[in-house]
Amino acid sequence: MEKTSAEIIMYGTAWCPDVARTRRYLDRHDIDYTYRDIDEESEAMAALLELRGKDWVVPTLILADGTVLDDPSIRDLADLLGRPKRKR
Repeated sequence: MEKTSAEIIMYGTAWCPDVARTRRYLDRHDIDYTYRDIDEESEAMAALLELRGKDWVVPTLILADGTVLDDPSIRDLADLLGRPKRKR
């Protein structure tokens, strides 16, 4: 299921385990985000290349304040979002 929100934009791919891990965390904590699959959307890949250049990584997240996170750990993501590291 694709979630949509202007709060967080996440660039990813279906084959990346780090993307799956990050999406699971966001979904478990009911954090809305817009997911852009760079393999399925040429516009998403173009936007990621414009943002990060040829050294892009997934997942790449853009937070509401403009902060860009490249493959953040769950701990770093939780700290930045003010959320628990695990669902209680």
